Amino acid sequence: MSNSISVDDATFAKVALLARAWDVTPGEAVRRLVEHFQQPAPATRPTASTDERVAVHALYGGVRVEGEYDPVTQSLTVTEGPALGHYRTPSGAASAVLQAVKPHVKPNRNGWSFWTITETGRLLQTLRRP
Repeated sequence: MSNSISVDDATFAKVALLARAWDVTPGEAVRRLVEHFQQPAPATRPTASTDERVAVHALYGGVRVEGEYDPVTQSLTVTEGPALGHYRTPSGAASAVLQAVKPHVKPNRNGWSFWTITETGRLLQTLRRP
């Protein structure tokens, strides 16, 4: 059974571009888009109360490092492992861990993708405020 829908030229051009990118027909591109939006929405990110710290960890160079993230100040405290201490940012804490574990490696790291939320296994960036 073949049905059709009418769209304006600009919309068809966008669908055709997407179809080319996916190497499918325009109809298949529309089907994929519709299926995508039929899927349940992802769970909303957890919200922490103002005094609730979030347990995080990182694995680097075979070493597990434990920490606590403060969602209010967006700071991170390394509680177990190398580089113990409080850092103003997750990236500062990540850099300190790298320097402690492998001093010969340039210690620049994005802390939001370095630390993992221990309870969920998701990256810390899922809690990052815009």
